[in-house]
Amino acid sequence: MRGGNERVGTPPTATRAGGRGTWAPVERTHRKSLTPSQTRCILHAMSVTAARKERERMVREELMIDHARRLLLKHGYQNLNLDELAGAVEYSKGTIYLHFSTKEDLALAVSTRALRERADLFERASGFQGRSRERMRAIGFACAQFAVHHRDYFNVEMMLKSVSFWEKASEDRKRNHSHQASRCFEAVNRIALDAIKCGDLPRTHRAEQVTLALIAITMGTHCATSQPDLMHLARISDPISVMRFNQDLVCDGLGWKPVLARFDYAATDRRIRAEIFPAASWLV
Repeated sequence: MRGGNERVGTPPTATRAGGRGTWAPVERTHRKSLTPSQTRCILHAMSVTAARKERERMVREELMIDHARRLLLKHGYQNLNLDELAGAVEYSKGTIYLHFSTKEDLALAVSTRALRERADLFERASGFQGRSRERMRAIGFACAQFAVHHRDYFNVEMMLKSVSFWEKASEDRKRNHSHQASRCFEAVNRIALDAIKCGDLPRTHRAEQVTLALIAITMGTHCATSQPDLMHLARISDPISVMRFNQDLVCDGLGWKPVLARFDYAATDRRIRAEIFPAASWLV
């Protein structure tokens, strides 16, 4: 607290021991202001450091997701062990929790990365040049390509969307997952809209209904053909061909022109493979 006789702005003084005399006023030192150029350099250095740390964080997180996917495939979700994951990535469990607040977040991150790959495939396929049903056939091709590399994805997706699981995941993780799902939906929906506008689909249909019908038959077929008993009963040996056949059934049922029997879709398949998915080994 200031003394009663001390004026604001007066330099402070120090009294000698014993009360005799005073020291000379203490000089205040002022920090020299930075020039605009120096300020820009400091801000740039801080930005570079922050960007580098973010890159390191992303690399670390991708490593964790890589190993988490491997462990999920090996042990299943219920037996996913964070101690084993920590040993595999050579980071502490504490570091893992900095990235994923719950085990649900970790599993959702694994699924979201796969879903992002699926959305990328869909968007690539949607650029195929042809009639609207040919373009949708390219999307079906993308479905098959994804299924070959992520055979268990749709069963995992069913688990993720259960209320008990979904409520435990963080909002950021759920939002990111939903964004990737919307990319897939919109890629299909845009083609359905084009088909209605050009008359390839009846104008009585809504694009969203068409999109949902195709998504439902695709997800349902994937889940059904992952059950060995059902595969045996239905005498199915090639799940991919079954999925594509079912997609054609839905398209024909919707009246999507040209219908399967009146168009050379085998030629379309060859063009899709050559132009969009040249590495597809499953198409014979």
